[in-house]
Amino acid sequence: MPTTSTPNGPWDAKLQQFHGGQDWAHMDNFVEDFSVTTNAFGMPESAMLAAVQAVSQGHHYPPADQEPARSSLARFLWPADFEAEQDRLILGNGASELIDLIIRMAPTGTWKPGPFRTQYKEYERSARNNGFEMLPADSADSANVACLVNPCNPTGDYLELPELKSWIAANVRDGGYVLIDESMQPWHSPQFREHSLLSQHEYIRALYQDRGISVFIMHSWTKLWCCTGLRLGSV
Repeated sequence: MPTTSTPNGPWDAKLQQFHGGQDWAHMDNFVEDFSVTTNAFGMPESAMLAAVQAVSQGHHYPPADQEPARSSLARFLWPADFEAEQDRLILGNGASELIDLIIRMAPTGTWKPGPFRTQYKEYERSARNNGFEMLPADSADSANVACLVNPCNPTGDYLELPELKSWIAANVRDGGYVLIDESMQPWHSPQFREHSLLSQHEYIRALYQDRGISVFIMHSWTKLWCCTGLRLGSV
């Protein structure tokens, strides 16, 4: 089927969120791109080699159980007890696929962003496309679905765990969903895991048991590992 051009160039404004980093190919004077938060150190050489080698297996479907990639990522996130946690991990075709899937199955009603003055817009785009009523960040009302990017992309604002838990308690309705995007969490410090919501197993379990709130912790790995051409996200 032939493609049709739009006033937005390569963008489908209904289905796609405008995003830096994808305009360079249309620029005759391109030098460098600072419009996205990819790792300035570039793609790891070992990852690039693995990607090249994987092309030789491109005629195979990927494994249905997402192994060994899922176990490898679980080992990175939970070094001490990854075997107990890996079954709760799902990989996606970038975080965008997983964001859409979760928003589609979420309880309908209102949607609310995190408390920062701006944040990554893919969550809002998905919520709008799925008919949610938008609440502003400073609304006193709690929402059926709330999405917080922490650390915030692109501002760098951050809520430590006590502040994050207080925000969830005040802004998510009973029976609701909360999506916490921790894609930039490894930049926190070498102890990033201790400050991550991923370490709060009992809190997450109690939140669901007491208030019916489901917590989804999102990661887009392509920016941290500077491989945005290879789509990889997890929840």
